[in-house]
Amino acid sequence: MSIFSRDEMRHRTSNVGRSLAERGLEVAFLHSADNVYYTTGVPLLSAWGRPMWAVVMASGDPVVIGAMIEKESMEHYGVVSEVRTYDDGENVWTASLDIVADLILSRATKPKRVGVERGILPVGIAEALQSKLDVELVEVSDLLFDARICKSDQEIKILEIGAEVAKIGANAFVEAIAAGASELAVAADAVAAMDTALAGLYPDGATSTYSYCHVGDHTLTPHLHPTGRRIKRGDVFALNVFPVIWGYCMELERTYVFGEPTKAQAKAIEAVNESFQLGKSLIMPGKAISELHAECSRVLESAGMGKYIRHGTGHAHGIMIGAAGREEMGELRPYNHGTIRPRMVNSIEPGVYIPGEGGFRHSDVMLVTDNGAVCLTDFPTSIPF
Repeated sequence: MSIFSRDEMRHRTSNVGRSLAERGLEVAFLHSADNVYYTTGVPLLSAWGRPMWAVVMASGDPVVIGAMIEKESMEHYGVVSEVRTYDDGENVWTASLDIVADLILSRATKPKRVGVERGILPVGIAEALQSKLDVELVEVSDLLFDARICKSDQEIKILEIGAEVAKIGANAFVEAIAAGASELAVAADAVAAMDTALAGLYPDGATSTYSYCHVGDHTLTPHLHPTGRRIKRGDVFALNVFPVIWGYCMELERTYVFGEPTKAQAKAIEAVNESFQLGKSLIMPGKAISELHAECSRVLESAGMGKYIRHGTGHAHGIMIGAAGREEMGELRPYNHGTIRPRMVNSIEPGVYIPGEGGFRHSDVMLVTDNGAVCLTDFPTSIPF
């Protein structure tokens, strides 16, 4: 049984197929785990050095190509016309590329152009594919970004479950905070609580859930994995929980102080909270993304903290396998001149990172509706410790 209904998957592939046809393309080769999953329904949450790829036609179901040890998974979850496998008898990249070339040559009518995720396609794979097919490789990543940015009901359901799990994890995280508690122990408690909750809320949901606890200057590096550092009175610390269900990532992030905050800490938290609340009020259909980012940034700049901004105001949430894939159209950054659309699911997470003081950031995930947005991850921004 697939993760998503056959109707859902066929809607995805017909949508992508129409976009390919509009560009005069018969076929596309997809290599990223996120886009292979989106078009085939097969989640390769951990590749272990063996690629899984998809050949997507302008008409008809795609073909998925993967390692023999993934055969049952591909057959169980895939909504595809065919599953093709390779084993470890030869180099896995050579073997899988041979299958891709054979498929394209047998299913397309002497193609001169093949769609690929050109911007992120490794040079060696691109050169090998061109050598085998003698074709022009055409960028189609934007078609996938456009297809994925507005979520279906079934995708939203998974993300809503993730939001409930995130709040449970955040509560466990807060309860684990005590003098002398290590980052590792606090994060472990949060992950255990989230995994237990997921087993009850969605027993069939596979998870890659994780949590970061950052203490002191570790808060300056938002993606630093937890260590054995122990929290003490006066430390700023960051709560970060990330339920990942079938590759769909949710997040909830807060910054607190363990004890009475200093004036500098209080000032940073106040500025971030003001920018955070503003961003949550601004996200709605038709809002210019670059302007949303600019308005949130101006709050931080007005507080004298503009030079401490290190990242955009937020990003899209959806398939983010291994925290690697991002939906570019949902990046809340100054260069993104798109607009917010209904059914986008985006974080609002302005932050400042002040050497000698720490990093300060809150993050909530917002589901955009027809006339506004709802917060999926409500959680206190201020807790006395």
